[in-house]
Amino acid sequence: MLKKILPLLISLFCFQSFCFADYYIDRVTGRELGSDGSETNNLRVIDIREWNYVIEEKEGTKSKLGTQELHRNSYVITFDENQIQNEVQRIADDTMKEGLENQVFIVLNVNDGKVFAIRDWIPELKTNKEIIINTYGIGSNSAPRVGEGLMLLGQLHGHPKEMKDHLKNIRSVSEFDIEVAKELGVTIFAVDAFSSFGIFVSGKSIKHSRALHIHRVEKNGVTRNFIGQTFGKNGLNTFDFSSYFSSILRTTKGSEVL
Repeated sequence: MLKKILPLLISLFCFQSFCFADYYIDRVTGRELGSDGSETNNLRVIDIREWNYVIEEKEGTKSKLGTQELHRNSYVITFDENQIQNEVQRIADDTMKEGLENQVFIVLNVNDGKVFAIRDWIPELKTNKEIIINTYGIGSNSAPRVGEGLMLLGQLHGHPKEMKDHLKNIRSVSEFDIEVAKELGVTIFAVDAFSSFGIFVSGKSIKHSRALHIHRVEKNGVTRNFIGQTFGKNGLNTFDFSSYFSSILRTTKGSEVL
């Protein structure tokens, strides 16, 4: 019994006393640089030159001077979950209504730390089979961008109903989705935007919208099906994008050294 209790006590003591720190994301690559000596547990985005300056000139990132300098030159990352959920629901609704794949990008604005969803409004990119993601980089090892300062964290799109009688919809991401996730290094989400089991009338989105199942593939090609739903009545089994991307950003390891 003592052997089981002791690790738990150490873990709780660590959590209460020593495990607080702010974690820093490089504004170009999206990789975690390391942590500071603060007593909070925020995610922050920073220019790697400011990070390296603190290592060289301010006694390191864990020092009081270093932590103050890092806070002064970084932005706390915040997630607008309600806005993301609204855009995701609209994508699902429009895909079901039009029979064409609609997409939304989940992005980090590296100039203010805000994470939100932005719609891709280019009509000619929409088909009933696949959709194009236009991105660009700003240097070597750059995370993909979809606009000025907008780092792409993930993409979500709807899968419309298959109209050919001899074919049927598969409840998962497609092979094309898997290849795009690996190529861009981001998570791709797919929504079953066709008649499905487990449909609920939503009280939060536009009239008649439905809670629909979500699947994902991560940048390493690993897929997971039925991870949650778009929001429905009472938010039943709604997928939490903020928690997911917060976890992803904290585990995208980089280097603390110059």
